[in-house]
Amino acid sequence: MRVIDHQRVHHNPYPNHRPESYSGTTICRVPDRAGRPVLLCGFRLGSARMSPDGGVPLYRSDDDGTSWTRIPSPLEATPNMPASELPPAHPRAGRAALAGPHLGASAAGTLLLTAARMWITEPGAPDWDDAAAGLTDADSVIVRGTLEDGWEAPRIIDARRHPDEWAIPCGPPLHVGGQRWVFPLERHGRAYMPRWLERYHALAALSSDDGRTWPEMPPMLNDPTGRIAHYDQRVSLLADGRIASLVWAHDVVTDVTLPARVGWSADGGHTWTGDLDTSIIGGPVNTVALRDGRLLAAYARRTAPRGIRACVSADGGATWSTDQELVIFDEASGEVVGELATVHDRREADAGLWGSMWGWTFGQPMPIALDDGMAGLVFFGVGPDRAPAVHFVRLAIDG
Repeated sequence: MRVIDHQRVHHNPYPNHRPESYSGTTICRVPDRAGRPVLLCGFRLGSARMSPDGGVPLYRSDDDGTSWTRIPSPLEATPNMPASELPPAHPRAGRAALAGPHLGASAAGTLLLTAARMWITEPGAPDWDDAAAGLTDADSVIVRGTLEDGWEAPRIIDARRHPDEWAIPCGPPLHVGGQRWVFPLERHGRAYMPRWLERYHALAALSSDDGRTWPEMPPMLNDPTGRIAHYDQRVSLLADGRIASLVWAHDVVTDVTLPARVGWSADGGHTWTGDLDTSIIGGPVNTVALRDGRLLAAYARRTAPRGIRACVSADGGATWSTDQELVIFDEASGEVVGELATVHDRREADAGLWGSMWGWTFGQPMPIALDDGMAGLVFFGVGPDRAPAVHFVRLAIDG
């Protein structure tokens, strides 16, 4: 695996004048009316990581990532939904903002853009909680569309089971054939509840009408004890028809990131088996099936040495070539490096997940399969000038 070239999709042209913060980069490849491939890239942009001014701009590339043009986005700002779209479960406080966008595309041209709609209160307010960064409620916004016809009106998926939890997207919607889609979501307990981190629950919303409705929500991979959170499950369709889910595993008691886990569904997301440890250290682990049947994984490593890394699997995600793990982006230098990794240990001085996430300056690498044995990778990261940007790297995936 080699880095071929590197472009910036977007960057702050005036870092000494106005603040900009990125998170939640996402990408998909969709055919236009003539069948030519188009890349769409989205990301969360705001003045701070959890600021209420956050939106999801979209960029388009017709040359596999060499150049990018901004296009209209249905989630440029948080949509004002009609009252019928607001679940009556919990009184909200603060202002609504978007976070965690995800893009999915089908071979027939259907596009799905999703994001978490989060209500954020202000520091000092009675319902402010440091651990939750002021989040008081959240649900899932989804917008369906096509390149030619544009976007339909945003809709809400409310996947909570009771008023003491909220549910948000945790991965891109995956088209699995015909009009069927699998959309990973996750439920969180509210921070005022005892042992609220142990109330995490992963689930899959299923659609059989090309993303118009999501009537089924079976569980995905979960720890029945609640101690090991199976965060940010990202799914890929394998050549044999199974769906692989890669898990960012986190011990919520010790606040330690564990080796990533993997599981599979052979029935379109209704049931999942496996939940096996992998050799990958990092997360979320974003995957894509390559043209030759291998699975490419890209992930942020948040234990030293920190950065964006990638490796491949030849057996559907059961084992990974972490002995050939490639460092795409080095956090310390802010450079795209394309060098083999040689260190895989966890350093005792590393900060825990919850103590560090609000200040992350890089992350969310999302891969996409290209033609001729190539792959693309979009992520956000602070460069050598310490200004943030959204990056696109093209990779050659060698045999």
